[in-house]
Amino acid sequence: MAQVRDMVAAFVAEHGLDSHEHARILIVLEELLTNAMKYGYPNRSQPGSAEVALELESSQLTIEYTDDGAAFDPFGAPAPDLDGPVEERLLGGLGIHIVRSLADGARYGRIDDRNVIQLTRRVAVIERNK
Repeated sequence: MAQVRDMVAAFVAEHGLDSHEHARILIVLEELLTNAMKYGYPNRSQPGSAEVALELESSQLTIEYTDDGAAFDPFGAPAPDLDGPVEERLLGGLGIHIVRSLADGARYGRIDDRNVIQLTRRVAVIERNK
């Protein structure tokens, strides 16, 4: 996560994004990385790999996350029940729910034995004095 934090901080500074966007990007990436580490490599002794790419075009932020874990479409699962009593709710799904709620668009694909998740959202760019 330290490498991801450094990369996101540099990206946010370079593109003039505010601290709220910085936090949102980190939350999304931490949830995706945590899920991959916890569930993506069952019965596998070798460490996995993940890659992150960030792109800003006008006010459209694209986050592309890939890993070589087991195939898993995080957007294919139903949203968790947030209305029922806590004692009756099924465990899991909140991280992906958070990821979905922080994105305007989300896509999943399995390409060359890798999970590819692409998230988009509109962001506000801070006007900087030149």
